[in-house]
Amino acid sequence: MPQQQRAKIRIYLDCNSPWSYFAYTKLRRDRPLLSQHGVDVEINPIFLGGINVGSGNKPPWTLPAKARLGGFDLPRAIKYFQVDPLTSPPFFPIMSLLPMRCLLYAKENLPYEQYENAFGDLWHFLWREHKDVSKPEVLAECLGRHFGREDVERIIKAGTDPKYKKMLTDETAMLVEKGAFGAPWWLVTNKEGVEEPFFGSDRFHFVYQFLGVPFQDIEILPPGSSKL
Repeated sequence: MPQQQRAKIRIYLDCNSPWSYFAYTKLRRDRPLLSQHGVDVEINPIFLGGINVGSGNKPPWTLPAKARLGGFDLPRAIKYFQVDPLTSPPFFPIMSLLPMRCLLYAKENLPYEQYENAFGDLWHFLWREHKDVSKPEVLAECLGRHFGREDVERIIKAGTDPKYKKMLTDETAMLVEKGAFGAPWWLVTNKEGVEEPFFGSDRFHFVYQFLGVPFQDIEILPPGSSKL
């Protein structure tokens, strides 16, 4: 009897997006149990600005109504996902092309866990320390927490390499062609080989339902129960 194939979550993130960070954090927490259920997780850098342009979408901070709601939703999400506070830097948004290209190189050429840890630190630098990781020297400081000096030099150099410029452009075009209009964007393949897209950091229940992974849904507790 042929062995059933493993399912896969591919998620595409940009450090400009705090919602990408929430998805990144929860997926990393869930990964050990997901693996036991036969689900692999791959975290990918993507240029959100290119997705917005290609899809015709407008970033939330450019629309007053979305921006006002974001002022409520960001602290709500920080509490729900149980992460340290994030605050928008005064120079937000950044042009994230350089860090996203550099991460493509790191993902392709260096140990995956180090790459993924470095990706997470981009949000720490940008949203907690308010350091502009679009600047090569700042990006090098961030990457230096996870890679040796020579590797950091190679990573930064790759950010201007035509190969990784094209790779990021091609990844963006692929996602737009598949219907992407923001980040985090998910491409999820179940064990039957069926792929479906998902959007946002609040779609875990839909993703796990699609994958057939058992999960505890939201339940209202009786009065007197402990609250989050």
